[in-house]
Amino acid sequence: MTVQQMTAIDVDATFDQFKIARLRHHLVGHPLMTPESLAELALRIDPEYVRFHEGERGIATRMSQMLSTDPTREALRRTIDNLGKRSAFVQIINIYSDPAYRALLDEVFEQVTPFLPARDRNLINRDAAAFLASPQSVTPFHLDHEQNFLCHMGGQKTFYVWDHRDRSVVSEQELEIFYGAGKLREQIYRPEMQQRAHAFELQPGDCIFMPMGSPHAASTGSDVTVTFSILFNTESAFDMVETYRANHAIRRLGLSPTPVGASALGDSLKRRTLGAVRRVRNLARGRRTERRLNWY
Repeated sequence: MTVQQMTAIDVDATFDQFKIARLRHHLVGHPLMTPESLAELALRIDPEYVRFHEGERGIATRMSQMLSTDPTREALRRTIDNLGKRSAFVQIINIYSDPAYRALLDEVFEQVTPFLPARDRNLINRDAAAFLASPQSVTPFHLDHEQNFLCHMGGQKTFYVWDHRDRSVVSEQELEIFYGAGKLREQIYRPEMQQRAHAFELQPGDCIFMPMGSPHAASTGSDVTVTFSILFNTESAFDMVETYRANHAIRRLGLSPTPVGASALGDSLKRRTLGAVRRVRNLARGRRTERRLNWY
């Protein structure tokens, strides 16, 4: 069955791209969503797009220090084969580069984009990521740059997500660095943050929508788990990215910018100024000015 013959994700007119939401999806059982198909994808896609880890992880583990790639795929193959026996984690990114998955994703996006504001329906970034995790394992606290329909496919998982607007969890300055410098994908987890998390007990068919920059973490139950994230960026989300980049540049000049969202007019002026500075700089260097959406 193709996605065109069913509703992939239960989205309706109440959907808000800037709010966390618990939804349902109907991709469980799709041939491309089985553990076997995703393992095959991991072993055929560019090795740079597959990151994995074996060993214990805690919620405060820094992900950038734990994930590895394997150009030979030999260690990766062993990790996949032993997911049920070891504490392992496999992450596949840039899945939109695979033709079979790209076709599926385009069908899903065709269904969900009508529920976005008109200016946001022509997405400026489309992608997906998949996650295979061993029983009793942890995905550490971190942030991502995309908007995310996290679709759970198999196993039991407890998923924690924090409001991306909660500055007691991630500060304005940390977000400026996250979006402006391309660093600090994960922030330092503090135990007092836990009480501010939304906790979801996921079963196959559950879907959590996360706005861009929502901190999150997860722990698995007694089975291997499979999760598939459908990722995108809208014009409105990119405006927010550009405003944080502008504030990052302002702060590097020794000034204290007003927080993102404090003034729509001020945010627009900062974005326009940043764009003008980029165009002048790139003209002087003989470069073409382009949007930067390649996070990894």
